[in-house]
Amino acid sequence: MRPTRWLSLLTLATTVTACEPLPRDADPGQTEVQLPGEDFYPEGLAAASDGTLYAGSLGTGAIARARPGELGAHVFVPGRAAFGVYGLAVDEAHGTLWACTYDDTLPPAQPAHLAAYALATGELLASHPLPGPSGFCNDVTLDAAGNVYATDSFANSIVRLALGGKELTTWATDEAFDPVTPGDITLNGIAYDGAGGLHVVKSDTGTLFSIAIQADGSAGVPVAIPVTPAIESPDGLEWLDAQRLLVVENAPGRASIVTLSGGTATKAVLANGFVEPTAAALTEGGAWVLEGQLGFLFGSPGVPSLPFRVHRLVVPPAAPLLP
Repeated sequence: MRPTRWLSLLTLATTVTACEPLPRDADPGQTEVQLPGEDFYPEGLAAASDGTLYAGSLGTGAIARARPGELGAHVFVPGRAAFGVYGLAVDEAHGTLWACTYDDTLPPAQPAHLAAYALATGELLASHPLPGPSGFCNDVTLDAAGNVYATDSFANSIVRLALGGKELTTWATDEAFDPVTPGDITLNGIAYDGAGGLHVVKSDTGTLFSIAIQADGSAGVPVAIPVTPAIESPDGLEWLDAQRLLVVENAPGRASIVTLSGGTATKAVLANGFVEPTAAALTEGGAWVLEGQLGFLFGSPGVPSLPFRVHRLVVPPAAPLLP
């Protein structure tokens, strides 16, 4: 149920990105959501506008849902063997829950797909294979027009599904996306900035890129943004506001805020102490961070802390922009 390259790098990532206003939080005092079962091993996370959370599983292949105020999530999309769910994104305008999936039963056919589920029922509506013979759909986001973008961490590229389209196409590729060491996971978390551009992180180097969406829908030239101190093994990525990103740093076990300014950025740790966090989702009252503990699924010594959880953090307001 996993890409083979997981065996050499456990700091994979997905995440969910928000392009809508931050969802409302039904219970400002709630600090966690518990995920079902002893083998769920979550990887992707998304939030709807009412605060409903969706979490995807590598251990079972299921998608769980927690409505506002619920401590325990329930299975929304049933799992199946040899199947994993990675990044998630909610598209309420079109009633769709988008999911990056990987199916170990499909090779030599393309095992990585971008799947569309009915947001109301969990029914599978479509499953789009990534371009090429072997990919890894890692994280997914949407722009304001409803076009869908996903990172392919094996092909070192970003793919796009145009609104109403039937086939994924390669949208952005660049030598800067290539792995430092062959086989490493590259592009990971991806987020739409609400103003015509995407940001994406590269797991093996910690690099943050911005990519403009051109008037014709094509990708602009990727621009690397220096971040101080450096981002470490980035996974999930969320756009917070006009100048800030929330980045989940997998190996260090923390969530950090990256503030953009004039082509550079600064990083400040928001919270740490997580065990292999993989993704985040935003609500009006803060942010939810998913603790994946995926090393235990792939052979690390020890056992996970149960139940698997999504933790809620308070996000401080942004400093006023200077005139």
